[in-house]
Amino acid sequence: MEPVSVFIMDVTDSSSAGYGEELSDYLGKLETNIKNWYGKIGSVQVKHRSGDELIFLSEGYSSAFITAFYISSIWSYEKNLPYFGLAYGRLDKKVKEIDIEKWIHPLVKQARNANEHIKKQKDRETFCFQIPDKEPGLQTLINGMLSLQNVLRMEQTDIQRLVCSLYLIYGKQNTVAQLLDRSAPTVYSHYKKGHCEQILRSYREIVSVLDDSEAHEFPNKEYKQMNTLEESIRTNLKSQVQHMFNL
Repeated sequence: MEPVSVFIMDVTDSSSAGYGEELSDYLGKLETNIKNWYGKIGSVQVKHRSGDELIFLSEGYSSAFITAFYISSIWSYEKNLPYFGLAYGRLDKKVKEIDIEKWIHPLVKQARNANEHIKKQKDRETFCFQIPDKEPGLQTLINGMLSLQNVLRMEQTDIQRLVCSLYLIYGKQNTVAQLLDRSAPTVYSHYKKGHCEQILRSYREIVSVLDDSEAHEFPNKEYKQMNTLEESIRTNLKSQVQHMFNL
């Protein structure tokens, strides 16, 4: 058995966007970028399908959430935000053996149900987990934390959101200040007023919980922290950051 995680991503109001082809091209490039993020770190399956849908499968309980959080942090279309239904669990095959377009599995159904839950919301949140019935309390806690995180993110101004994304990628105040051509105190003010510390801490705490759950359920498996994955994502993004954020 292999520990894996899944997400199904949709895009808000994509059918009414006047730039549907452009958005579709963007999702196709995102699929390629995600594959580059993983490189040789671990097996990943990701596919842009059904116009505005992205389906993702990778090793590790936290990998889908890590990937989804970075996607949401660099997303370019503010009027057509992505949302993610997430699930994790055990797989009786290797990820590389899966045909992601034809894959039928309870984890896909869980991710689909979580995605549909968001779709029905009047004010859509960004993330929702559906976790196996044996852990209903954990699902409530994680989704509750994600709801609070979403409120903080939606209240951010454009500059606060940008500062938060750059902190996620670089983690250094002076580097973010240089990129934005602003003083370090000004950047720190945006960081504090935009509740970036709380947003990024909640992200890391959820990743930690997922990693701990994986380590507990697979005690005899060589445990691989997701730090290497994040380092790879950040390295890839740093080479594109000026283009992504029009800096």
